[in-house]
Amino acid sequence: MSFLADDLVEGRQPGSRGFAIASRYIETRFIALGLQPAGLNGTYVQPVTFKKGVTIPSGCSLSLQTDGATETLINGQDFLVFPTQSNPSSEVTAPLAFVGFGVYAPELKYDDYGSLDVKGKIVVLFDGSPTSFPSNERAFFSSTATKYAEAVKRGAVGALLLSANGQRTSFEATARRVGQGNFKWADTQGQAQGTFEQLKVIGALNSERSQQLFAKSGIDATALIAQLKAGKPQPTALKTTATMKVTTTVTDIKTSNLVSIIPGSDPVLKNEYVIFTAHLDHFGIGTPVNGDSIYNGAHDDASGVAILMEIAQTFRNLPKAPKRSIIIAVVTGEEYGLLGSDYFANHPTVPRKQIVADLSIDMPFFFHPVLDVVPYGAQHSSLSQPVETAAKYMGLKIGPDPFPEQVIFIRSDHYSFIRKGIPALFIKSGFMTVASDTVDRSKSDVGWRSTTYHTPKDDMSQAFDFDAAATHVKYNFLIGLLVSENAARPTWNKGDFFGGRFGNSE
Repeated sequence: MSFLADDLVEGRQPGSRGFAIASRYIETRFIALGLQPAGLNGTYVQPVTFKKGVTIPSGCSLSLQTDGATETLINGQDFLVFPTQSNPSSEVTAPLAFVGFGVYAPELKYDDYGSLDVKGKIVVLFDGSPTSFPSNERAFFSSTATKYAEAVKRGAVGALLLSANGQRTSFEATARRVGQGNFKWADTQGQAQGTFEQLKVIGALNSERSQQLFAKSGIDATALIAQLKAGKPQPTALKTTATMKVTTTVTDIKTSNLVSIIPGSDPVLKNEYVIFTAHLDHFGIGTPVNGDSIYNGAHDDASGVAILMEIAQTFRNLPKAPKRSIIIAVVTGEEYGLLGSDYFANHPTVPRKQIVADLSIDMPFFFHPVLDVVPYGAQHSSLSQPVETAAKYMGLKIGPDPFPEQVIFIRSDHYSFIRKGIPALFIKSGFMTVASDTVDRSKSDVGWRSTTYHTPKDDMSQAFDFDAAATHVKYNFLIGLLVSENAARPTWNKGDFFGGRFGNSE
């Protein structure tokens, strides 16, 4: 952790000198641990190309026409448009159609579109999804990728995002983040993936402008949001037509995943794989906070990589290798949309159908003793069995998702594997305390997210509890060992939402 979070590696942004140093360092750890290469051409490296898109502010605009009157909005203040690698220069004029959360969930008897025809229109939609949904399903439908895919399926030509709860961060902070650009991984032909190119322009309105937009169609925004939160969709053709324009510069960023393997000992099961993942990247050098501009990413996710190295060491210490092979993958681009893990899941260096499970390690929280854990993903597959067995062995309690509104389930690398039909886990510390503990961990851990997460403060000066970190090593190792030793591979639960959606993925 100390090396990966040092100023020397400059925040480990993909494509940077610091990332290259950190990556080479991890290669030396693989070698020292005796891990075999499982990248390309007999190396540990799986090259990945990102397409970085950055908007040109002077080439981005939004105007709204209602009842013959046109209003031009101010970029970065009233609205934002997002970089589009597949449509670097694009302009759309189309009617606006409001589609609630943009969710179509027949499994949950919910439909934000109803009979509203959005073909050739710009869909207007809120972030999030209905609070009545189960936690992980709520996370799935809160994903903008899920929303955009549904809009594309229905023939929309653009999207305008609104916030149902006010911005999680200020609109100004969001504008700064958008101004830094976004990333998509490119296929072997150099084409950016996951761009939803049928949506020519995607943008966002601030809260004040959102309310005004509804008012022009005679709609009370507060009452509308209340109806949505009550689970009552309100699809509506608005009285406004928008003209949206985006101009994007696109550059290639060369980065890589690192992939190693511990071959299994069983003559048959060694051809199947349990994969452990953690992400190497962070945000590099950015906006200074109290004079510090290096986003060191100690907890996010130097800690996960360090835990991964200890898990690998523990497997190597076994008197006999586990029956199934173990893949140790240190991936790139998690902070920019799970890109490295998604690339690997789409272009695995072993046969995908032979990957039986993924365990992702990503800032698991070890600022205090671990008494209970939240195993995201366990309730969807037979992985719940080793999760419970290992917890009982270690004396740990298992808790539910304490913050479903934070949609954590879709925010780490395990989700890339779930989308390819591979059962996966992402384990966080819970908030249980001992009698002598005067700190409310649910408040202190959430407070860390508001004060330290994704800032230069996430460095090695924090009060880490490394015994708690060791608990995460042991717990994840034991789950992986149990999965490796079980002759039956993990399966999706009968009727499971994610198994039904992704279980037959090629």
